[in-house]
Amino acid sequence: MKTQTVAGRTWHFTRSIGRVVGSEGFYHPTPIVSAPGGTIYVANTGGAEGRALSRQIDHMQIDGEYIRAIGGGDYTWPEGLALDADENLYLSDAYANCVLVYDRDGKQATSWGETGSGDGQLQRPAGLAVNGEGNVLVVDGDNHRVQTFSPDGTFIAAWGTQGSDDGQLNQPWGIHVDQAGDIYVADWGNDRVQKFGPDGSFLLRFGSTFDDGGTLRRPSDVAVDSDGDVYVVDWGNNRVQIYDADGDIITGLYGDAREFSRAAVQMFDANPDYVAAFDRVSDEDMLEMSRFERPRAIAIDEQDRIAVTDCTRCRVQVYEKDKDYVVPQFNL
Repeated sequence: MKTQTVAGRTWHFTRSIGRVVGSEGFYHPTPIVSAPGGTIYVANTGGAEGRALSRQIDHMQIDGEYIRAIGGGDYTWPEGLALDADENLYLSDAYANCVLVYDRDGKQATSWGETGSGDGQLQRPAGLAVNGEGNVLVVDGDNHRVQTFSPDGTFIAAWGTQGSDDGQLNQPWGIHVDQAGDIYVADWGNDRVQKFGPDGSFLLRFGSTFDDGGTLRRPSDVAVDSDGDVYVVDWGNNRVQIYDADGDIITGLYGDAREFSRAAVQMFDANPDYVAAFDRVSDEDMLEMSRFERPRAIAIDEQDRIAVTDCTRCRVQVYEKDKDYVVPQFNL
């Protein structure tokens, strides 16, 4: 288990989940959301027609135990997932410019949204979040704004304009609402994350304009843990950057999947040629394969377990923040 301690905080890498193996693998996993009972939902972008695993939402335990697949073939290009208090699941389809809604049994209940730039209309909807009032926030990517809808899709409000000034957005992607109701938006085109009040008023931005290690390149998602630390999926730099509540950089996660997931082991067991191939891989190449490649989205549950979709490598990497960790002391 890889352990990292920085600024009085400790993270353990615990496991990877995935690989393309029957119903238990991922195929280009993109959005992810945590759910009650230590579970996660992951939406796959899918692959070519006829593949065993295509466009579906995988519901599974964060330890890798598979539960079910839902929404098979319902969507084309998944960009956001969110869960409300009744465990209704919302998925944004950037191709169809709509939001699909599934009930807690995994059945599609409804869908809403139409193409356009007017109030309530969407152009490439991306990240989704549910606020404390149960309303759905939609990142309206190509309209460079955030819109708020009721659960049935009734338009409530919109804020944001295209630009690079504080409070403006340029092709925003991921979104998160913290416990205080403040809103974090991954401002992809501006290489930063912005924090807004519940009414959309600008509060703060993350991502430095000078090289202090906190710079971002095309951030795709954002989440906040129970201590208020902010995690940004730094898509263009193949890492997750962690900031404190004031926007100062703490550290980064780069991927640590040096052991194969359960699904990958199944793949090896079924294909002896893969074993022979990996016997020829150098230690340096194995280390590189453990790293993130185009990480896409992040979810943090109530136990501060951090799950990141490692899109190109078709897996989810899981870390845990340890609040009680004591650095070992050695007498030399």
